[in-house]
Amino acid sequence: MKKKYNIKNDFGNSTNKMYINEARVDQPSVVKRIFGSVPVTEGSTEQNILNLFNQLNVHITSPALSRDGHFILGERALQNPDKSENMNIKIGNKAEHDIPVIMSLASTAAYAVKDYFEAKGELPATLDIDGVLSGCIPASEWSPNRARYLEERFTGTTAKPTSHIVIVYVGYEKVTVTITYSKAKITQEGVPGLYALIEADEDILANFRELYKNNPKVVGMTQRDLAGKKGLGIDIGSGTTEYIHTHGVNPMLDTCDGKKRGVGHASEEAAKLLNSSLGNRLNINRQRFDNILLDVEDNYHEMAVNFMEEAQYDEAKNIMVDVEERYSVISGDIDFIWVFGGGSITFKKDLYPKLIKFANEVQCLVLWIPEKYAIDLNIKGLKILHEKVFFKAEVDKA
Repeated sequence: MKKKYNIKNDFGNSTNKMYINEARVDQPSVVKRIFGSVPVTEGSTEQNILNLFNQLNVHITSPALSRDGHFILGERALQNPDKSENMNIKIGNKAEHDIPVIMSLASTAAYAVKDYFEAKGELPATLDIDGVLSGCIPASEWSPNRARYLEERFTGTTAKPTSHIVIVYVGYEKVTVTITYSKAKITQEGVPGLYALIEADEDILANFRELYKNNPKVVGMTQRDLAGKKGLGIDIGSGTTEYIHTHGVNPMLDTCDGKKRGVGHASEEAAKLLNSSLGNRLNINRQRFDNILLDVEDNYHEMAVNFMEEAQYDEAKNIMVDVEERYSVISGDIDFIWVFGGGSITFKKDLYPKLIKFANEVQCLVLWIPEKYAIDLNIKGLKILHEKVFFKAEVDKA
């Protein structure tokens, strides 16, 4: 009997974020194709299940991929950077790239194996999964045809449904997981964030309240008040920054846009500077550089921080130019500008004061989403859309 999983997937350039039913599964968006055997960590099945996502090792056979193959991915691929792949943030085109599909299939299959083991206390030989999938891609890349193309990479067509076979390696044992997706819906990044904004705790307006504390007419507004207005959402990610023009929760498709801006671009420039300062002796990719930034004990941490500050200042200037251009294109048809995404944390120091100045000049409001909410606004909004809009009937039956 097939087990149904409701899957919500934010195909991030830096991190692949998922909800599988109610469980959260995040992995670095890094994949390494393997030829030959893979070293296996000695340990009990319980230990291997506990470390399954840190040591993710799968073989995927799927018509959705340009080529079937054996992969390590996520944290494990990050630990083996030679010939590993991540999303090319300069090219983009997620709908046609294999990495989002590989990450989604592997994580879903691994979760199914872990879920079964925790329930039954043993590994199955095979599992059969029915997936119902919601996902989002950049607004700058989204179109009805591209969305349908990515949806059908998962589901297949009505005439020819698709099955994906994922062999999950658990130590020396393996489980064959067959995944079919009965339904899939791909929407634009940024739009789900409005749904998350409405349902978030009131402290999501903390920066807004502080900014307008001397304006009684504005300071009392609620999330629902703001979400009902005309907005320009600025979703700053790793590879793209999306500019989402909305009337209420409805995107104005002709005036939504995005640019290849974000933390990943700043990181790549800073990583080049770090590599150069070390005589180009190390292969420091974007994810490795991000880890150096986060690890205060790393030998290169201080250098990385200095180079990143320079790079992010330039990237923030580029984003501000985009905002002014987008405001002109939409003829000022907005009441408020709201900023979120992981990049809103990185660029706040350099971008927030400039944005406030600009907003005061054009007489609109600024809502800068606090760090507590900024990174997960898309994935949490996608979960809300999946469960209450796209596939409510499927969720109710699960």
